[in-house]
Amino acid sequence: MSWKLECDREKLTPQETRVILVRHGQSSFNAEGRYQGSSDESVLTEFGRQTARQTGEFLSGLTIDSVYVSSLRRAQATASEILAQMNPSIDPVNIRVTQQLREIDLPAWHGLYHQDVWEKFAEDYHCWKQHPDRFVMVDPRTNQPSYPVRDLYARSRQFWQATLPHHGGETVMLISHAGTIRSLISTAFNLSPADYHSLRQSNCGISVLKFSQGNEPQLEVLNYTGHLTAEFMPSEIGGNPPVLSP
Repeated sequence: MSWKLECDREKLTPQETRVILVRHGQSSFNAEGRYQGSSDESVLTEFGRQTARQTGEFLSGLTIDSVYVSSLRRAQATASEILAQMNPSIDPVNIRVTQQLREIDLPAWHGLYHQDVWEKFAEDYHCWKQHPDRFVMVDPRTNQPSYPVRDLYARSRQFWQATLPHHGGETVMLISHAGTIRSLISTAFNLSPADYHSLRQSNCGISVLKFSQGNEPQLEVLNYTGHLTAEFMPSEIGGNPPVLSP
């Protein structure tokens, strides 16, 4: 794949950082059609492990200086499968687990089937899909309201601000979640939370950003899945890297 060759051959300047973003493999809640958010009950399926291994095989050969992994189990299991295939291997000292890369917080919907949410929370669901920047959710544990998408975007901005200055001239891999990767890409380009649902990130899909001090970031790859064999291709995208979801 040409973009992988370019990533491998191009020497970054000290003012540049390349970031490879990978979504976790299929989880048990993905397979069951349930909302998982930042809950940690969902685990990687065997299908998810196989696609993670394929992702590691594809990325093997690239020099990756540091890895950041979500604190949730499904992302950590994906990271383990990917990193086991990587050559050159990555020093464990340069692998960091962080809660900043966890999935969006949706406490009222954790574990619920999609169909149940559509039927029982129709008005909230409509706001979530049509006006995510205005979407409010009350945490049933604390009875406190929050703005899940706005909060996720704030967390993503904080991650970029805290992380990028430490990785000049390096290639960094992030292993995270669909919503969080959408937010990371969006905040890199100052896109509004209102556009949250415009980007798609498939299980084990790969996106690549290049940051350069004093310049706008570049989106080099968006949701690439061509490394997955036909039996593991996400059915909704057929292995192609789409820009917009329906």
